Amino acid sequence: MLETVSLILGWVFLLIAAIPVLYFGLVTVAACWPEKARSPETKKLKFAVVIPAHNESLLISETVRAALSQNYDDDNYKVVVIADNCTDDTAEKARIEGAHVIERTGPPGKGQALFHAFTGLLEEQWDAFLIVDADSLMHVDALKVLDQEMSHGAKVVQLRYAIRNPEDSIRTRALELGMASFNALRPKGRSALGMSSGIFGNGFCISREALENVPYLAHSIVEDIEYHIHLLLKGYRTVFTDKACVYAEMPTSVEASKTQRIRWERGRWITIKSYAGQLFRNSLKGDKFSLDALSDVLTPPATLIIYPLLAAALFGDTTIRVLALLLFIIIGLHYLIASIRYGSVKGLFRIGLFVPWYLIWKTWVFVVSMIKDRNIGWNRTERD
Repeated sequence: MLETVSLILGWVFLLIAAIPVLYFGLVTVAACWPEKARSPETKKLKFAVVIPAHNESLLISETVRAALSQNYDDDNYKVVVIADNCTDDTAEKARIEGAHVIERTGPPGKGQALFHAFTGLLEEQWDAFLIVDADSLMHVDALKVLDQEMSHGAKVVQLRYAIRNPEDSIRTRALELGMASFNALRPKGRSALGMSSGIFGNGFCISREALENVPYLAHSIVEDIEYHIHLLLKGYRTVFTDKACVYAEMPTSVEASKTQRIRWERGRWITIKSYAGQLFRNSLKGDKFSLDALSDVLTPPATLIIYPLLAAALFGDTTIRVLALLLFIIIGLHYLIASIRYGSVKGLFRIGLFVPWYLIWKTWVFVVSMIKDRNIGWNRTERD
């Protein structure tokens, strides 16, 4: 009897892990598929680069300088910094560097700040709006790449979102690996499969048409995930491109990393509770965009997939253990390919010994995010 129960548990845990792992394998293959050649013609669109900032005095000057150094016609773009409830000299530094500055007071929040800025910018003659975090550097060809994508029909585009300080610590090196997967290889594969890549809060561009039809009424602590769902419910998918990047500064300390991770995990859980039911019902009616959004929000972090695989190997027989091993190999290949294309293979091997501790830490943060810090606002992540 005990042996039968153990075997059943082994198969259950294996099935739980197999669904997301096979999805990882599918998007990995799709991401590596050669892209079709396209016409080089563009429309020379006009862009507003929008930088929401809350007390970002440390890095705002670099961010604005990079945004104003684009390989693009100066008359076809401007840089706008939203100094949202700032109590430091963010606004002054941004003006010195040449940005147009909107100083906002009122209920704080990145979503609220963006909605406020877009309300005014839509009255001007901009074709599209690129959102860049105040701690990030834009690749010099970012607007040129966006112009190409949108000239070929894309209404929402996500640039690759990468880390600018992977060498600072073993923790930032691990973040580089995670972002190579979550912010690059996976959205590349989703986009290649005709799905929506998702938007990641930094380096995403919205066409005028999409923004007019889907106002930026996303005010949760993960307003990017929320707004992506709003876009999909209105029939707008996001196209991913890795031909240009935004590079963000990531925290190196344990406490700052914990604060940032709790915000992400807590926000994702709130999104699932708020939208999963509606998306599931729409999916049953044949709405492919709702199914796309549902698959995006329900895909668990790789951290959580490891545990059912270990449990399957613990409870299962030889067959289950072999299958669990194959699933582990698929995950390993996924991260190896992500490192080769978007990260550092040398870094991947360097963090090998750190991974078990990192997984435990991420799991602990995930648990904490479920039971504490329920009222998380838009707080600047502390950086060195």
